[in-house]
Amino acid sequence: MERILYLLTLLLCFAAMTGLAYNVLPGVRTLAVRGVPVRRADPARVPSLWFRLFFPLTDRLAPHFRKVPYPGDRAKVTLELQRAGIGELITAEHLLPMKIITALLLPFLLSRLFVMLTNPAAFLLAAIGAFYLPDRLVKDLRRHRDRQILRALPGAVDVLALSVEAGLEFLTAIQRVVERGRVGPLRDELATILNDIRLGKSRGEALKAFAGRVEIPEVSSFVSVLVQADALGASIGPVLQQQAERMRVERFQRAEREGARASQKILFPLVLFIFPAVLIVIIGPVALQFMYAR
Repeated sequence: MERILYLLTLLLCFAAMTGLAYNVLPGVRTLAVRGVPVRRADPARVPSLWFRLFFPLTDRLAPHFRKVPYPGDRAKVTLELQRAGIGELITAEHLLPMKIITALLLPFLLSRLFVMLTNPAAFLLAAIGAFYLPDRLVKDLRRHRDRQILRALPGAVDVLALSVEAGLEFLTAIQRVVERGRVGPLRDELATILNDIRLGKSRGEALKAFAGRVEIPEVSSFVSVLVQADALGASIGPVLQQQAERMRVERFQRAEREGARASQKILFPLVLFIFPAVLIVIIGPVALQFMYAR
């Protein structure tokens, strides 16, 4: 069993190095393709190091996994990848070979470090956990992207409110934020809204699609207010001002909650590391004096 796993790992390492050389070395690519230019995705845009490491290999294997039954709804996985901000580069066909490679390679590497993983049952459990590791990475990327959007949203709504009150049309104000705003996921989403409107969607449909892609309660509430104001024909400027003020208050409340959680989280390292050192500094000299006094 161990020899078979060792040979499989060597085969996967050889395939990974071959794919990496094919994508990195121009000479190898020229010999393999014979001068036919192929447009490929840029793996440097993938935010996760683990996905960037295996992207050349998974990109080659992805076409062969299009007809493979996916463990879960393929459309749901695609939506999760889009919400994580990597849907344009990594598809469900990329994620499935990534999960298989992780399930085979990671437990073998860990078994070289931890003796207990040489047990077949423990190795199988580690392989099952490694199979779902890419899904966990996708969820972490999504949470990080949601935090970035929440952090940038109040400032962007402030700029939109000031621009609309200054006389700009709402779409022009969004265009101004996209052109001059800070690079980030919120700016990308606003650019997507503009592209959807230019492709024929109404403003309400583009905003609803934005809320569906992000699926954050604060964004959904903001979009619903804008869509309702647009449907009733109300002026968008006062609505943006009210939403900007509400978001500033919510941001302050989130900061207070995070501060309260931080004081609770610091309690464990305080008791485990700081208190013993303080006790040694205080009681140590007294104990030494008591010991040598005898």
